[in-house]
Amino acid sequence: MDALLWILIGIGAGLIVATLAPESHPHSRSDSARRRIRGAAAGMVGALVAGFVFVTVTSQPDAKGLEVVAASLAGALWVAAIVEAYGARRRKGETSEVIAVPPRVSPDAIDMPAYDAARQALVAGLIEDAQAHDAGRYAEIGRLLPAIRQRVAREDSSRNHRLQLALRFWRGWTDARNQHWRVTDVEQSIAIADWPRLARALASDLALDRDITDPVIRARFA
Repeated sequence: MDALLWILIGIGAGLIVATLAPESHPHSRSDSARRRIRGAAAGMVGALVAGFVFVTVTSQPDAKGLEVVAASLAGALWVAAIVEAYGARRRKGETSEVIAVPPRVSPDAIDMPAYDAARQALVAGLIEDAQAHDAGRYAEIGRLLPAIRQRVAREDSSRNHRLQLALRFWRGWTDARNQHWRVTDVEQSIAIADWPRLARALASDLALDRDITDPVIRARFA
């Protein structure tokens, strides 16, 4: 009967410790349930061990009363508190690993020279408009051109001629769209289906930071 009483005391004490102990970070319901189960188990073990030790040390196998209850309660609270403290320390370490900032794959514009930032912006804009062109969303072509043109205007690198050529191509692309793809110069005309292909070729050269290689782009916009 004493063992059953100690088990009940330990379970209750462990649940109290697990419930009242502060949490280092928010937990899900499953985490809270596991925490209470662990606390109840630790409290039960502590109560049983403390009760048996008290009876053994005092040489009273049939000891009863408040002394035994107090001993089992104290053992349950101590063991449950130790287990909870260890668990909180472990959770804190896991949290620090989770919130660690991963390294960035690509640098932000603020971390790179102005030329490289403008070049990457052109690459992204040309590819985005090539995808819009392929999908028939012609109205979206050149949407980012004004902002990127201002960024290029502030760049005075010796390689700026590559960016200026890309801007002239982009502007020609939007002009052709505005004219509903009507051919005004047969000798240097670009078919409507060729614009996204040329844009991707131009973006590839800019991404590799090399001179523009496509002869059509060079003949028309260089």
